[in-house]
Amino acid sequence: MKKNYFLFIVVMLMTFGTSYVNAQHFVVNQVIVGSGGSYSNPDDFVSMASYKPASGVTTTFGNIQTQSIQDVVINDGFAYVAAQDSIAKFNIDTYERVAITEAMGVNRLFVTDDILIASFQFPITENFVKVYSSNDLSLIANVSDVSDEAAGITINNNLAYVAVPGGWASTIGKIAIIDLNDYSLIEEINFNEQGIGVYDMFLYNSKIMAVCRTPWGASTANLLSMNSLGTHTDIYPIDQELGKMVGEIDGLLFTVMNGGIGIIDLTEFSVADTAFIEASGLPIAAATLDTTDGNFYITTTDFSTIGVGTIYDALGIESGSFDAGISADALAIDYRDNTGIDDLLTENTIVLFPNPASESISVSFEGTILSNDYRIVDVSGRVLKTGTSNFNNKTATIGINSLESGLYFLVLSDNKMAISSPFVKK
Repeated sequence: MKKNYFLFIVVMLMTFGTSYVNAQHFVVNQVIVGSGGSYSNPDDFVSMASYKPASGVTTTFGNIQTQSIQDVVINDGFAYVAAQDSIAKFNIDTYERVAITEAMGVNRLFVTDDILIASFQFPITENFVKVYSSNDLSLIANVSDVSDEAAGITINNNLAYVAVPGGWASTIGKIAIIDLNDYSLIEEINFNEQGIGVYDMFLYNSKIMAVCRTPWGASTANLLSMNSLGTHTDIYPIDQELGKMVGEIDGLLFTVMNGGIGIIDLTEFSVADTAFIEASGLPIAAATLDTTDGNFYITTTDFSTIGVGTIYDALGIESGSFDAGISADALAIDYRDNTGIDDLLTENTIVLFPNPASESISVSFEGTILSNDYRIVDVSGRVLKTGTSNFNNKTATIGINSLESGLYFLVLSDNKMAISSPFVKK
């Protein structure tokens, strides 16, 4: 369902993508895909691949001889990979593996400055958070006082915040606060049973936020919030089944929800859309949001024989695909500074006239052609018309006789970005 939030979401994503790229000159260089292979085949090891949106080509560039992958993060031209019993570092320009270290039970990673922080889970029984050099992956410190299995990590003002869900049978959830000056545990904030499933950490409006994943057999979950020292906490119940966090953008939190992708409005801590992207029938292995243009990269799998990579645009509409190995449990986006290269979003503009219109709209297009294909969507998200026009001529006419009176968007997009312009049918 696209609800009343849909128009806000579309405008926000389009506007955010344009302003973000224009201000920062960031573009998507590649999407790094980590696959654990078939869980039923002990000889199918972790593989790493690069998907290039500009060319649509996926290239496998490395492997780690272990059975599952938990996380991949990108920092300064390197991909850091958590894979069951190892942490590996790849140069994602040359695709060489430049470092690897033993790390049994590694779960999630966070890289900042010269350090890599890793959380750990079963089978280890102590030292659930460790700090490594991001240069050569040598161990710097064990944070030995973290009480149980750990998960997601975020950092603010030289403090690290780590989710502590505990083992699979845990009945409570905590957030650990770690001082990065000396790698000591300051405190663990215990959210008790309301913190069950605490996992993905992020920052929002100077608050430390956590998404609790719905435990097995349940149908609801919570969002947790606290200030930087944990002296004030809030708990927000979400009456939906929650899984992995996908991304947050301007107060909209995208998470795996009921098997698809849903949206939580963080300004009200309410569910804005239970199915922004519908469930596909296969479980979602990984999902990430490209914050330059609002594209979603999603992998689905049966963990044994099938792996599918799908791209959705800022409207939640399927727009492409990419190769994804079986059990592609980790995705990360490699953004690059594009300063000095023509900024297509600055150049590209659509002018529609007359507006309002009754029978047809004339389209004046300035800039580099994204695509000769167009679509017209209404404010509820329905695609009402698709077609092809020769925008290379810089002007085109599109008939709108079949549309009811109301507000619509003309959308042009490729696999790198989307631009839109509203018009009114009289």
